[in-house]
Amino acid sequence: MRQTLLIPSLVLFIVGSICFYISTPHRQGANAINFCEAGQIHTLDPDKMTWVQDIRVATGLWEGLAQLDPKTLQPIPGVAKSWKISHHGLRYTFYLRRKARWSNGQSVTTADFLFAWKRILQPSTAGGYVTMLFHIAGAKAYFNSLAAGRHPTFSSVGIYAPTPYKLVVTLTHPCAYFLSLMSFPPFFPLNPRTMARFRSHTPGLASGHYDPRWTRPPYLVSDGPYRLAAWKFHQYLELRPNKYYWDRQAVKCPGLYVRNFPDSQSAFLAYQSGAVDVLSFVPTRFAPALLRQQRQHLRDDVHYRQVFGSYYYNINCRHKPLNNPLIRRALDMAIDKRAIVKDILRLPDRTLKVLVPPNSIDGYVSPHGLAMNIPAARKLLIRAGYPGGRGLPVFKFLTNSGAAINVRIAQAVAEMWRHNLGVHVSIHQEESKIFNQDVVQGNYDIARAGWYGDYMDPTTWLDLFRTGNPNNLTGFSNPRLDMLLHDASRQADVAQRFALLHEAEKLLVTRWMPSLPLFQYSDGLMYNPRRIGGISTNVRMITLFKYIHRIHRAVPQAAEAVP
Repeated sequence: MRQTLLIPSLVLFIVGSICFYISTPHRQGANAINFCEAGQIHTLDPDKMTWVQDIRVATGLWEGLAQLDPKTLQPIPGVAKSWKISHHGLRYTFYLRRKARWSNGQSVTTADFLFAWKRILQPSTAGGYVTMLFHIAGAKAYFNSLAAGRHPTFSSVGIYAPTPYKLVVTLTHPCAYFLSLMSFPPFFPLNPRTMARFRSHTPGLASGHYDPRWTRPPYLVSDGPYRLAAWKFHQYLELRPNKYYWDRQAVKCPGLYVRNFPDSQSAFLAYQSGAVDVLSFVPTRFAPALLRQQRQHLRDDVHYRQVFGSYYYNINCRHKPLNNPLIRRALDMAIDKRAIVKDILRLPDRTLKVLVPPNSIDGYVSPHGLAMNIPAARKLLIRAGYPGGRGLPVFKFLTNSGAAINVRIAQAVAEMWRHNLGVHVSIHQEESKIFNQDVVQGNYDIARAGWYGDYMDPTTWLDLFRTGNPNNLTGFSNPRLDMLLHDASRQADVAQRFALLHEAEKLLVTRWMPSLPLFQYSDGLMYNPRRIGGISTNVRMITLFKYIHRIHRAVPQAAEAVP
């Protein structure tokens, strides 16, 4: 087997290495690090990003009022050197560092946060995480008023800056994870002085619209550990240390190249050759062999664990007949999830019947989801008026290309539905950016999806199905769910709050089924711990670029071949 795979792998390696060499600038230096992402970068606008690779880069370019501790992932001072929380948990007072600087040397002040938060609260910005700001008093009403065509004043929002270095935020209700949100892109500051030249004055465009060139070099100005030096689309981003960053001494990497390859096999071959130092993923195709070698102590560069993420299928609840929850439940109950994990993935992923990965949040008890039950699924189709699947259209099943495993899973599920229910689908593979556009625009019936929790609370999943949430890609809307989430947000008692969220998730995964959970991700990175430091494999799969660095005392060692 090893000899059989050697020749085609070698050919691919040579081609990939030549392409890599041609496309990579030669000024990177011996200490620069090549970090390979699983997918292309979609945007560097913090208000618009939702993809994990975009967010990872953003935390290297920007810094919010808080940042994350590299080991515990708990919020620690960032641009804010300290803060105070009122006894009732509704008022946060942040004190900014006078040493905080933008990458052009300008001071970071409260005006930059006010500008950024006001911008994301503009409906025309189409911020993917705008609802996170609805924890702030008056923010939701302000957003809704603008959406309705009215002209509210921003002073109605609970954000007040008495000085350039003091910011007071008032919440509508206590939020245990509010400080963690301060390290997340929607709460990053923006520089209004450098963005002003890109503000659109074109008739017909919203007044808050900005030409996206402001996110590209040499125009992008950021306040984090790095600045953006270059961006060659579909190939790499070049990050260089921000010499004005207040914690510059903590940034040990002189140059970071965030790379992207057409597929995971090309990326893995580049890693094997040494052209890439870190893979932000363990390639699924090779993962079983890599994990076996890890268990046999043949390699120590595979860092893998169960994580706070889930793989599922979104159902477009706006399209008939999939707006009928009976059909959606039938589809879920006809999937053999164990076979997918055992026979296709062959990895330590765990099958899921719920949305929030079980036992991941202290104090939260997961509901019982639907078990595989083909006779019951067939009865549900009969109740829906489609016995044996007769009368149902061929559904458009959308998945993103670049990862062959997604197609294999889709093919397996499609065959289960055909065999078990008489339901037929047409599988469409699309490049990542086009896939994302079609999903956002609702151009699908069933679509592959995955989500990593943004903070350690059930709402990071459950809010995906709240009416009006920009990340609600299923179009699902139910007043009962909205009310449960609303009541939970105003419940100070943790146990009672979790009970309301438990009920919300139970209804989502047993009655309404806007999404079909398949398995909890196991995920990780690949890097040589004797050569690269400052990385931890944590449950949230967060890699903080600020701390990544090359270890100079490393002894070169050839990577093991993959059988």
